[in-house]
Amino acid sequence: MSTSRITIGEHARDFTLEDTQGRFTRLSDIEGRQVVYLIFNRGFS
Repeated sequence: MSTSRITIGEHARDFTLEDTQGRFTRLSDIEGRQVVYLIFNRGFS
């Protein structure tokens, strides 16, 4: 898995995430139709 960062204006690599209802959505499925805003929070225990 690559850990390189993307630059401003560069397209993100395609990925799939599961929502709270158990449905899977790929970035490429919604590209160009909606604004995509992601937040990745770190969990501390």
